[in-house]
Amino acid sequence: MVTNDLIMPYCLSPRRGFSVRVVFVWLAVLLPALAAGCSRDDFSSAVARINGEPVSLEEFRAQAAFMGMGSAPSQLTPELRKAVLESLVRRHLVAAEAKRNGIRLTPEELEHEERLLRRGIDDKDFERFLAAQGLDYSQWRRVLAGELLTRKTLDLLLTPQAEPGPAQVREYYLTHQEEFRHPRRILAQHVLLPDRKRAEKLLRLVAAGQDLAQAARVVGAASEEGLRPTWLSQGHMPPALEKKIFALKPGKVAGPFKSDYGLHVIKVLDKEPAGCLTLAQAAPSIQRRLAARKKEALAAKWLARLRRQAKVEFNPRFLESGRIADSEG
Repeated sequence: MVTNDLIMPYCLSPRRGFSVRVVFVWLAVLLPALAAGCSRDDFSSAVARINGEPVSLEEFRAQAAFMGMGSAPSQLTPELRKAVLESLVRRHLVAAEAKRNGIRLTPEELEHEERLLRRGIDDKDFERFLAAQGLDYSQWRRVLAGELLTRKTLDLLLTPQAEPGPAQVREYYLTHQEEFRHPRRILAQHVLLPDRKRAEKLLRLVAAGQDLAQAARVVGAASEEGLRPTWLSQGHMPPALEKKIFALKPGKVAGPFKSDYGLHVIKVLDKEPAGCLTLAQAAPSIQRRLAARKKEALAAKWLARLRRQAKVEFNPRFLESGRIADSEG
């Protein structure tokens, strides 16, 4: 996947924020084209034209709100208005490339991403979040779909060019040995409980034959994600708790152990002494890291080329004031 900082830099959800760094990197690349695109032509109700197609004020407002800037253009600085316009240009140009290559976003893909963004957030909280940003649900979903199509298009078109070869993986491994050293660690399932009553019930269920994950779900103590086995390294937890956990034998469920965070029930699945990952062990993570870096560089060049080749005109009045007409804001 292309990194979110590049292809979804502005996607604001209850779990995602606005990246100022990416906004100004994008602007620094495109300022010359931006200046050339600011003509004094009559734009009517449009804030911009992209290859002759108008971009409406309503689309700008939805995009700005989605980026966490609110829906009042006149309240933004000229630089931030440019950033929102450039994000719209990017999305329009990539959507055109997606259409040309037969790439579409499926309803299932949009539903999946929405579930991820709204995980653990009830409907009323989500509605309050949208209202605070100046968005309604249909606007939020429409902008989200556009950003997802951008991400999918970049992934499908650039992934084949970004895969590192075995020599690159080996070179990275040999020149970054410190990244692959690890302290003593254990593979464990970990359940954090708020009170002793629930912790004791969980332990009774385990003693009666339920596995830890099933018992945790019964007492409402953890999500599916929280129950996945995780490597815990020495030196990353309170010393008293760490001493008890690292003394456990694999296969045993133990606890509850008290800490400042609550009560912990642990099942140790495996143990490893301190050491260094082999090349074979480290290779998958190295491949992902190198591919992500190369995709980001390829995407930046590809997007910049699309932008240079496009005819983009910004409404100069809107850029200066955030208004198309005197009554608008």
